[in-house]
Amino acid sequence: MNTSRRHFLRRSARALALAPIMPVGRLALQGGSDGAPGDAASRSPAGPGNPQEAWVARARAEIPASTESLYFQTGGIGPAPNAVIARVAERLDFQNRSPAEPGISIEMARIEPDLRAQLGRVFGAEAEEVALTHSTSEGIAIAAWGLNWEPGDEVVISNQEHPANVIPWYVLRDRFGIVIREIDLNTGTSLIDEVRGQLSDGTRMVSISHVSRNNGRTLRTDESAQLGNLLRSRGVRYHLDGAQGPGCVATDFRALGCDCYSTCGHKWLLGPKGTGALFVRQELLDDVQLSWAGSHSHAAMDYEGEYTLLPSAARYEFGTRALADFAGFARALEWTENIGLGKIEERIQSLVDHAIETVDATDGLGVSSPRSHPDRSGVFVVQLPDGCHATQLYNDLREDEGILASPVRQERDFRLSIHFFNTRDEIDAAIAAISDRCA
Repeated sequence: MNTSRRHFLRRSARALALAPIMPVGRLALQGGSDGAPGDAASRSPAGPGNPQEAWVARARAEIPASTESLYFQTGGIGPAPNAVIARVAERLDFQNRSPAEPGISIEMARIEPDLRAQLGRVFGAEAEEVALTHSTSEGIAIAAWGLNWEPGDEVVISNQEHPANVIPWYVLRDRFGIVIREIDLNTGTSLIDEVRGQLSDGTRMVSISHVSRNNGRTLRTDESAQLGNLLRSRGVRYHLDGAQGPGCVATDFRALGCDCYSTCGHKWLLGPKGTGALFVRQELLDDVQLSWAGSHSHAAMDYEGEYTLLPSAARYEFGTRALADFAGFARALEWTENIGLGKIEERIQSLVDHAIETVDATDGLGVSSPRSHPDRSGVFVVQLPDGCHATQLYNDLREDEGILASPVRQERDFRLSIHFFNTRDEIDAAIAAISDRCA
């Protein structure tokens, strides 16, 4: 790429990132009739005679990362709104005034049960089915170690998994002699047929991604429910890695038909780092056994060897907790709810439509992600031409253009995590920079 072209792209990206936007308040985030579809609001303030999506502009004003760079890394780590960070800081300050003082400790103790109830309400579960974790990985580990594995037992995963849903199975293989089977979840394959083809009398669990971080494929809710019915009929545990689900695609724990669902707060939900949740069907709580326990896992105990676990998924939690972070997670959920999860998901899909059209119109690039709406997500993957290396591209775009994106598992695949706060102009700038670098 010639120097003048590189400087032009860099200036364009920076101008888009630093465009003027309006301040935001809670009521303003609810949207309403003050905006019509279109990305002009992401570049300039709304006003009479200038119809635009004002709610997006206002939201961007609360997310510093959205104006510091072209941010397409939500699939790795999402940028939190100011209100979320403020809530964490406020709760930390409040707690630190006198952590052991009952008036303070009792108020802080309400954070976790309130958050469990909030997560259950938003994502289709009972509060008793929600455990608060520190990451998707922690939830996966709880589910993975919740069975008494024997040599020769089998787990089914896919070729689209994050290391968090691979490494635990490697460890169980090496410690207990389990067998790992893999299905193909590339774009266009049949979920049910793929799983059926790997099931055997030795299958104990299927653990796959709700949304693939590698190609963006989303399990349709109806097909996931169908798979859940199939697996239950065979006594096979069904776990979903939901790191890329909530906040990106419609997520309903019960409707998906899985037994366990692991997710995090710090990606598409824009919450604090070190927050997450594990959903476990209530009727399976005694079957998903504890491998880690401690203070707060129990409802009652004595020092003679007797104990009773909590009757809810909170039994999977233990030890001293970072309550202020969980308060921030609750604030992130509230913040996105005020906008509307359906509204967010609809905008993501609209932006993905635009990204597909832009890539299709760009010589040398392709789309590795699913193209149809039921199967796709905000995880949008561009296929690079031969000779263009995704890791080098990632470094070049970050250093020279201020564009934050990501390589994924396949050599020629390059991921743009498109969230609602991104704009069509930003997508155009990113794809133009990719094309220019790979030319």
